[in-house]
Amino acid sequence: MNGFISKAMRTFVSILLVVFALFLCAAPLMADEAAPLDNPAVAPVEDKPAVSLYVDILSQYIFRGVALSRDSAVIQPSGTVSYKGFSVNIWGNFDTVDHMNTNGNAKWNETDFTFAYTHEIFCKELNATAGGVYYALTELYGDTFEVFGGLSYAFPWLTMAVTGYRDVENIPGWWMQIDLTRNFALPWCGTSVDLGASFGYSDNDYVTDWVAGTLSAALNIPVGKYFTISPKVGYAFPLGAGSYIQANSWDGRENHVFGGVRVTAAF
Repeated sequence: MNGFISKAMRTFVSILLVVFALFLCAAPLMADEAAPLDNPAVAPVEDKPAVSLYVDILSQYIFRGVALSRDSAVIQPSGTVSYKGFSVNIWGNFDTVDHMNTNGNAKWNETDFTFAYTHEIFCKELNATAGGVYYALTELYGDTFEVFGGLSYAFPWLTMAVTGYRDVENIPGWWMQIDLTRNFALPWCGTSVDLGASFGYSDNDYVTDWVAGTLSAALNIPVGKYFTISPKVGYAFPLGAGSYIQANSWDGRENHVFGGVRVTAAF
């Protein structure tokens, strides 16, 4: 497939544009009924770099609905430096019992490098993002590189983002994702709850269909000025490609419940 030539992809994009238009029209009507969303993506840009570090300790590694671990905990550290809309991130996955390794040893099996630029367009609630991701995969499917671009809009009641990813190296094709997120402040010691839902559509040589959805929740507990501890839980489920997810998941399942904790330091 070249670009958005396929009928399925054109239909997908058309639906997204209609959804965006409806939300944009409804936003002014809802503005007086709900408090503005506390969304870091639209926060004022500071004149100094921001640094964010975190580590996830999770029961399973789920990527776009597919389980890339089984019967083991995974440890996923990440670090981001951002400045005036530009950001650079490094992320990794350490599997405590790597079942792609015949000995079942613990192994660091993935490192991702992401660069991006985000800029406000038309109004302060609407942001455009573009960038790239290099996936260094020691034993999964071979290294690959994706470029991506998308839009996000901070409505009074949630933030909606639509992002398209194009693999240009290993498995040429598209991944389109819709993300819905909301943060709720709680009246206790600065705590808050993050709720999220995502839905992914694939168009490549292996599957052209809605693939997977994910529901997630996290409780954010601040510890001092710089640290936050966040117990979290998620549920990944097939949308229209259950057999594809099952065939590619290390545990042979199409539904996955996972959870763990994140420790974040922000400066």
